[in-house]
Amino acid sequence: MGQSIQDMSEKLKALIENDVYFYTVLIVAVSVLSFGLGRLSMQEVMTHHQPEVVLTSQSAAAVVSDIQKGDISLPASAETAKLVASKKGTKYHLLTCPGAKQMNEDNKIYFNSVDEAKAAGYTAAANCKGL
Repeated sequence: MGQSIQDMSEKLKALIENDVYFYTVLIVAVSVLSFGLGRLSMQEVMTHHQPEVVLTSQSAAAVVSDIQKGDISLPASAETAKLVASKKGTKYHLLTCPGAKQMNEDNKIYFNSVDEAKAAGYTAAANCKGL
């Protein structure tokens, strides 16, 4: 009887050891598949394009008002923008201009082009060389 319990104990240990490898491989496989599905779902989200917004002269005043209130912001980011303006001001600056450096970071809005800044109702800063 003592021998059969010991044999069963050895068989149980061998079974657990083999299952550890199986479950480890199973967990790694599920993790890799989950990661891949997550990345795939994000690619689908990123490929959907939003329509481009075109500002007319009539809607520009409303947009400027919303920007100054902080209700909306323009799509340009600090990394890709070429121009900056203050939500509270009326002038746009190059990122290297002294006026741009004095603005509070919370009040800054960025533009990719002069046309975007003008469409939003801003005019070029006189003290900014290069505009």
